[in-house]
Amino acid sequence: MKRPHIVLIWLLSVGAANAQTPKSSSLADVFETANLAASRGDYGSAASGYQMLIESGVRDSDVYFNLATVYAQAGDYPRAILNYERALTVRPNDSKTRDNLRNAEKALEERRAEAEGEATIQRSDSMSDALYAGFTEDALAYVLLVAHLCFFTCLGWAWASRRRRAGVTAASLVAGIVLVLSAFGLAVKAGLLRDGPRAVAVEDRVVLRDGPDQRARARGEARGGDRAYVVGSDRDYVQLRVVTGLEGWAPASSVGLIDLDESLH
Repeated sequence: MKRPHIVLIWLLSVGAANAQTPKSSSLADVFETANLAASRGDYGSAASGYQMLIESGVRDSDVYFNLATVYAQAGDYPRAILNYERALTVRPNDSKTRDNLRNAEKALEERRAEAEGEATIQRSDSMSDALYAGFTEDALAYVLLVAHLCFFTCLGWAWASRRRRAGVTAASLVAGIVLVLSAFGLAVKAGLLRDGPRAVAVEDRVVLRDGPDQRARARGEARGGDRAYVVGSDRDYVQLRVVTGLEGWAPASSVGLIDLDESLH
């Protein structure tokens, strides 16, 4: 488990800000109870507690990490992968979370290979996602602001001096490149360049069908831990596009969203 005292302080602050709601004021107790259950090996109770925090609106990397860890310890690697991915959206440079994610993927692949032969998990194939994986939206926004100020300061200086100076030209060029790259990074982080919300298959076999109906013809399947994009929804079904390009309809309950601010419907 990671830094429970930090999460506890955060939860207490949420409870203090929303003291009129019993649900908010009990978040810290839920977190401590979940930690105790995890320490006893009661993974089901621990997972229920952490999930309750998430459903109450808590968006904290340590809560995601702890939930992922109890899933991994219980052998539910697809849900562990989902929640490690969620933790990395909040704290992208956390090496321990990245290591645990890789370990969960490796354990799932080994278990599947032992039962079925060679097996691999479909991870994200987006070069842009990989390029900006180590940055948060806040960090990119800060870089964009600084680059914007530097770029236009250099332009203003060059215009006011009425002379071309190599140093000012070079600084303007660098600031302009950083400005463009950080703006592009923000667009990537906001999901503007993706096919849809990012998701992970949480059931071992997710049948992808031609339509949002159990009777529709099967087109293929995604496996637990595979990454996908949600490109459509209809009632209790979502249209998935797996990173391999395979597309089809599956029950919404068979996948979990990485970015919980998105919606399956």
